[in-house]
Amino acid sequence: MPALLLSMAAGCFSCVSSKKYNELLDKQTRCAATAADLEKSNQECRTDLVESNALNERLQKDLKAANTQIDTLQRNYLLTAADLAALRKDYNKMDDKYKSTVSGKDALAEELSVKEQQLNQQARQLNEQAARLSELQGILDKKDQQLDALKEKVTEALVGFRDKGLSIHTKNGKVYVSMDEKLLFPSGSWTVNPQGREALYEIANVMAKDADIHVMVEGHTDDVPLKGKGDIKDNWDLSVKRATSIVKIILENKGINPANIMAAGRGEYVPLVSNDTPENRAKNRRTEIILTPNLDELFKILETN
Repeated sequence: MPALLLSMAAGCFSCVSSKKYNELLDKQTRCAATAADLEKSNQECRTDLVESNALNERLQKDLKAANTQIDTLQRNYLLTAADLAALRKDYNKMDDKYKSTVSGKDALAEELSVKEQQLNQQARQLNEQAARLSELQGILDKKDQQLDALKEKVTEALVGFRDKGLSIHTKNGKVYVSMDEKLLFPSGSWTVNPQGREALYEIANVMAKDADIHVMVEGHTDDVPLKGKGDIKDNWDLSVKRATSIVKIILENKGINPANIMAAGRGEYVPLVSNDTPENRAKNRRTEIILTPNLDELFKILETN
């Protein structure tokens, strides 16, 4: 086609002006470009069509798969619904059976709850009691230590009198200092001799160092009747007089609180041995100084138990 146009243009050259020729040539060029654009657009449309067809095929395939899945889900739903109906029926049966026995179960559960509360309460009480016993044992151990320490102090203070009618022992949480009549008094007298005073001063020094010690001074006699003279009518009077004399000597130490010491006469009624020989009667004629550590803390614990 371009060749034909050129031949025509050449034949007519002589009769067509140069300006006209150029206009025709320009128009031809634009038409060729337009034709090329159209060809390109046509090619692109064909490509889009192919892609559209491929996409449509995929969509159709996915739609078919989705329909198949829906059918499967519907079948499963129907089966599940049937199972649910069967389970509901079984549940209703079980619920009816439960309701018929629930009152008995409730009573049993309530009884078990009460028993559990009782056991818990007993466990708490046992734990509290164990704690109290532990505390009490600790205090008892402490008192034993205090008692042993007190006995040791008294023993050290009176070491020079052990072979002169004096003995020391512990009993019932107390320290007993037993002093024979020959160490303290002439026969039938309540006046303490010098050697006895020395021993009593040593005991007083121990007491003055511990303000919590409580002291009981007990006078004891044998069973030989005492012939009354003056204010002393019998062994009762003699034992009281001797205990009081010892208390007064101990209180010469101003470091001792008089409220912590007591005098008592026991007469012939608490003998160590039978009054059947002169030797045994001599053992019974004694004065006992009984030292007791402060037990207030122990008594407080005992009151709470």
